[in-house]
Amino acid sequence: MKAHVKTATHYIRSIIKHLRRRGILTRKKFLAVATFINALFLFVIGLNILSFPNTTVGGVHIGFKTKTAVRELLMRAYASPIILVINAQQYELNYEHLGIYMDPDAAVNEVFAPNESGWPTNIKLFISQLFRPRNVRIPLSVSQEFYEYVAKINENGTKAQDIVYVNQENKQVTLFTPEMRYVVDTPAFLRDIYAHFGTQDKPLTVALVEAPNVLEAKISAANTKLTNVYNSPLTVIVGLNGVNQFITLSESDLRRYTTASISAETGEITFAINNDTFLPDLTAALSVYKASFNPQTAYERVGNGIKNTLTTRYEGGPASSVKVGIDSGPNTDGGIADTYIEVDISQQKLFTFKEGSLVKTYRVSTGKDYPTPIGTFKILNKTGLGFSSIYNVWLPYWMGFEFSKELHAYFGIHELPFFYSGDKKIQRPREFIGAPNTGGCVALDIGDAKEVYQFADIGTPVVIYQ
Repeated sequence: MKAHVKTATHYIRSIIKHLRRRGILTRKKFLAVATFINALFLFVIGLNILSFPNTTVGGVHIGFKTKTAVRELLMRAYASPIILVINAQQYELNYEHLGIYMDPDAAVNEVFAPNESGWPTNIKLFISQLFRPRNVRIPLSVSQEFYEYVAKINENGTKAQDIVYVNQENKQVTLFTPEMRYVVDTPAFLRDIYAHFGTQDKPLTVALVEAPNVLEAKISAANTKLTNVYNSPLTVIVGLNGVNQFITLSESDLRRYTTASISAETGEITFAINNDTFLPDLTAALSVYKASFNPQTAYERVGNGIKNTLTTRYEGGPASSVKVGIDSGPNTDGGIADTYIEVDISQQKLFTFKEGSLVKTYRVSTGKDYPTPIGTFKILNKTGLGFSSIYNVWLPYWMGFEFSKELHAYFGIHELPFFYSGDKKIQRPREFIGAPNTGGCVALDIGDAKEVYQFADIGTPVVIYQ
């Protein structure tokens, strides 16, 4: 640059001397031309080494500054603390605390971009900025730390606990939010940070918006489902002394006999039986059939059947009836499939059916450490001798019917387990049969498991009742 200026200066001086010798350039004209040329040179030099006039970065004025000066001003502004106002509370921190970083070289290059645009564009831009200011968007990098900081603000802003309850008369959910909750308007917050750069002496109010209530949509869906649960009667088919008795509960009966509860955290609905109204009415209804039964057993089994059916309806199932057994018999009548297995947890019994008839009844032991799953399954795998890595025991006549993702293991039907202590075989006590004592499987007595193993094939349905 210096060499070019020196050469140009020498060339122009030669021309001026030549014009003065010939009398073309007077002293007065010479001074005027010299002044103009010096101003022109200063202007050309300024185009390369100084920022253009009326240039700002946020609130930092950096017109007619060298790159070194611009860099110092920007670094000073970046290092200055920021006062954030969040929900009327003030917090003093800096850009790095917010997880926002500045590349000073990139910032300086952005400021001096018009200088590098080349002739005559740089001239036009220079003249334009004399009348129209240019605000440079500072190149800031927003890291994951910024979004983690915003998440902390949002966590504090959404701590108010919703109150939700079910009106037990109309079985509809009501939501009450005790106070307004807020979250950060992140795009607006970022825009304000860029605009606020260099004016840290003034507090920056963080833009907040009302937090969306995630429960509202869940409650709306829950109310629709609850309407479907209670808009049709339910027939309870009670197996009593080998005979099916039919009790029809109207929509109003279902509302009166049951309660629905909702979780304020998840929006999930659970059902329960009203003891005071359901037990005496059920006892009176069954007494008409003049059959002996245990009222408490009847209440528990019929009540569980109703709760499970309401849950099925809530989840979209069209259940219009429920079959339960309150004596020693099975819940089903052989019509599930040509060949299938039924397990009744409340009776601790297993029933085998073939071609519509009950084949045999067995005493079992179901889940104690972990509940045996309820529902309809099928035999998925079989082996004469399985092994549980959870309990480190051998499982004779294993038949797996359900895989638990939570336990990373199968539930199955098998004989009482055993293990070895040295060379000695230790058998689980046969007294375990008839009461819940397993880790979730269905255990049969010695000899019984072999019969069921030979009865069932891969794909044989397994129906388990509570």
